[in-house]
Amino acid sequence: MYEKTDKRRLYELMAMYLANKITAAEFCDEYYYCYDLELDRDSLNESERRAFSALGKVAGRFSDFESDHLLDSKAFTNEEQLRQKILETCQILGNVPE
Repeated sequence: MYEKTDKRRLYELMAMYLANKITAAEFCDEYYYCYDLELDRDSLNESERRAFSALGKVAGRFSDFESDHLLDSKAFTNEEQLRQKILETCQILGNVPE
């Protein structure tokens, strides 16, 4: 796996999630550690900045607890919403999964 400072790690995390090699919670945790804490965002091009920022908003609101969604369904995202956003991000960045 790439270092948390390397933007290729974000691509790798998306691929791993879509291949069911990591869970949604693992994806969101690792995405946060990489994108929000470690990554030099100057290494991203404009398309990556927009796409990864949008994905970060969805991943940051992810909860796999039904009680959270019952509390406020608009405050939290579920696994289907996360998967769709990852697929959309892959398409935007030309990294369409096979």
